[in-house]
Amino acid sequence: MPAPVDSLRPTASPATVTIGGVTVTQVLFAGPAPGFTGLYQVNVVVPQGITSGSAVPVIIGVADRPGPPVTIAIR
Repeated sequence: MPAPVDSLRPTASPATVTIGGVTVTQVLFAGPAPGFTGLYQVNVVVPQGITSGSAVPVIIGVADRPGPPVTIAIR
């Protein structure tokens, strides 16, 4: 079943995020993406001091279980 579009449902355990090796202190939301099945979204504020680049590593974890690293572009 797709996640509801009328309300956000956060993950039961808090999400942790690191960007470029820096721990994110402002995780605004982590949970199922509204209207989708099996797709999660994570909204964060990118901390200052992150080195810009086309492939900055990001690691997202939930319940103390980190996921595999992915990359994003930051400028």
